[in-house]
Amino acid sequence: MGLETFSGTTFAGGTCLCPCVQAALNDIVGRNTYALRRDRVGTVEFLRSPDNLVGVQALQNIVDPGNGKKKCVTINYYTKACDSSVSSSITDDCSSGTEPAPLCTEFEVTHELESQQLVFDEDHMRLLCAPLGTVDNDWIMLQIYAQMNALLVALDKRVLALLLANVGAFMDGRTLKQVQLLNTINSDAVGPRPWALINFQHEFDEAGLYGVPNVIGGDLVNKYFKAIGLGAVNAAGLDVSKLGGEANFYFDRFVQSVFGNDEFLVMAPGVAQLVTWSRYVGPYAKKTASFEHGQIVDPFTGIPFDLKMHYNDCTDHYYIKLQLAWDVFFIPEDAEASECDMHGVSGIFNYQYCDELSECPTVTGDSSPTE
Repeated sequence: MGLETFSGTTFAGGTCLCPCVQAALNDIVGRNTYALRRDRVGTVEFLRSPDNLVGVQALQNIVDPGNGKKKCVTINYYTKACDSSVSSSITDDCSSGTEPAPLCTEFEVTHELESQQLVFDEDHMRLLCAPLGTVDNDWIMLQIYAQMNALLVALDKRVLALLLANVGAFMDGRTLKQVQLLNTINSDAVGPRPWALINFQHEFDEAGLYGVPNVIGGDLVNKYFKAIGLGAVNAAGLDVSKLGGEANFYFDRFVQSVFGNDEFLVMAPGVAQLVTWSRYVGPYAKKTASFEHGQIVDPFTGIPFDLKMHYNDCTDHYYIKLQLAWDVFFIPEDAEASECDMHGVSGIFNYQYCDELSECPTVTGDSSPTE
């Protein structure tokens, strides 16, 4: 099939081929056209998922009641008792003791993101070739869609930076452990190592954490979980395919750029919450013939973005941008007393995978045995 071409009209640094190309690029290429591609932001996806929020009271509904009011929330909590406080003898002392101190922390959404401001010139939009190509609304929405992806990638990287600052210790005191994900089954085959998932669950058991491990990462971690899904009984007699239900996996290629080469996260549910706040809702959502302050929801993550749009009737230009107020809540460190053996074990574990065909070397500066 050939496409007849004519000279186009140049604008905004490019050439409009309408009405020459009688179909939009999105229809020709399908879901893999650049404008429709979405980065997988696994960290944000996990924090917003039922895997992370089931069984907990979501701060989202407390901090942002949906009326545009900005709230600072006081959260009460207590310190878990240690077994070191238990006496080995029974006494008749009725006049002394330790009064539990009520603890509280304030949480407020303080971080902000804003997209670049999009400008739409009506003279250029008149060149869009509906019905055989993109119509005005489609054109504008595709550009907003692209801005959503950019905002979510920026959000994901910033959330990862906060997670890095709040990484917890393992029960043995280390803050980074190496693990072998793949190994050789025979001379010419590589398979997933069941011991890796068993180690993740073991760390949960040691720390008294409930729920399945939530693994976030990319590269070899992604290949590992895909291999588990295709597994069968291995040479050791373990049915690898059954390991798929022992953990949840969220693909995120940005983990290594924030944490380090070959590193990934394993998180317990509920230990961190992503909270967003919307300005332009309730009485603060406004719309006239020349401007709109409202909200638009990302169809992939369900995150609502504030939308600001105004129209200059003198120059026939639309101006549109997206905004997001956000923050992450972490369990306070003093929820576990400093003298207890679980102090600092936050449920956010940092792992590094090593070569899939050999045992892990020792982490630099760490003489502890590897997994």
